Amino acid sequence: MYINIMLLGKGKTYLLQKSRCRKMRTSHVGSFPLENTEANISKILNDLWQIGLDAPPYPQLRSFIDIYLEPLVREGILASKNGFYYLREPKNIENIVNLQPHIPEAEYTIKYIRENKLGFKWLRGPVTGVFTLASRIYVDTDFSKGLSATLISNHAYLDPIIKYVRKYLEYLSKQGYNILFVDEPTLGIIVGRRRILFGYSDDDIRKIYDQLFYGLGMENGIHVCGRISPRLFEILATTKRIKYLNFEFHDKPQNIESIDKSLLIEYDKYIAPGVASAKKPVVESIDEIRTNLMKLIEKTDHRIDLVSADCGFGGLVTETNDPVKSYNIGLEKLKNIIKAVKSVKEE
Repeated sequence: MYINIMLLGKGKTYLLQKSRCRKMRTSHVGSFPLENTEANISKILNDLWQIGLDAPPYPQLRSFIDIYLEPLVREGILASKNGFYYLREPKNIENIVNLQPHIPEAEYTIKYIRENKLGFKWLRGPVTGVFTLASRIYVDTDFSKGLSATLISNHAYLDPIIKYVRKYLEYLSKQGYNILFVDEPTLGIIVGRRRILFGYSDDDIRKIYDQLFYGLGMENGIHVCGRISPRLFEILATTKRIKYLNFEFHDKPQNIESIDKSLLIEYDKYIAPGVASAKKPVVESIDEIRTNLMKLIEKTDHRIDLVSADCGFGGLVTETNDPVKSYNIGLEKLKNIIKAVKSVKEE
């Protein structure tokens, strides 16, 4: 009798874990290496529908910095020089909160999906994050000073940037995007294992993301490239309004060491893992992707969702010098991610 009860208990645990696996969705961070045209956006959306990607983003076919800073150049708030952005007058940074968000490719994506009856249940709305935008706006034209010459070095400048990013999140939500992400590659640079650059505290960072996502539902996440320190993981895992933590695990396999399963469980967070390279123009096998995914499932107690490649595929073109070839490689990577996830869900 006792043995049967124990076996039944194990059976229940197994079924619960299997149920969690069945809920895993596939996604993509955002960029593709094709020219920014409506024809290419249409092609990408059709391809993503055909291969069965669960939660596609609007295709980003231009710089994820330019999307948000070029409007500020047109308004005369920023100037652009040799690929760098800088403030014309520091006091004018306050004016960015008055601009109305507009991302033509995001609006075209919604229009095309509706007109062509592509039945995506989830749409991912990526917005470039506060720290990353601040790190690209210079207040000192001596660009050799690096991050210390940008808005990120002065906390007083961040509030308008926070409001600016927040308006874009609200805008995408109203457009119909129901999974909202902030893309923050710079965050992995400023938050180290022992200290945070420019005097930011753990709570400063938490408050920014809670302010960004307040009232915007539960399907919110953050994408951070590169090495993730245990301290950064803890900060993000304990931030109230972030549910999905999207990190690289293919080209940065050591990131798995920073995961604290107890924090995921306590704060009800999920890892949205990158399981294929976004830099190497080689298509990973289904078995390789599946093996990486199973390691993460075990490490996180099955708290895995929105499986993707490490990052967007825009950078693949630097390896091939051929946008079409790079796009096809990226699409094959996504196909194998989808097949690997399906294999795990059906097992």
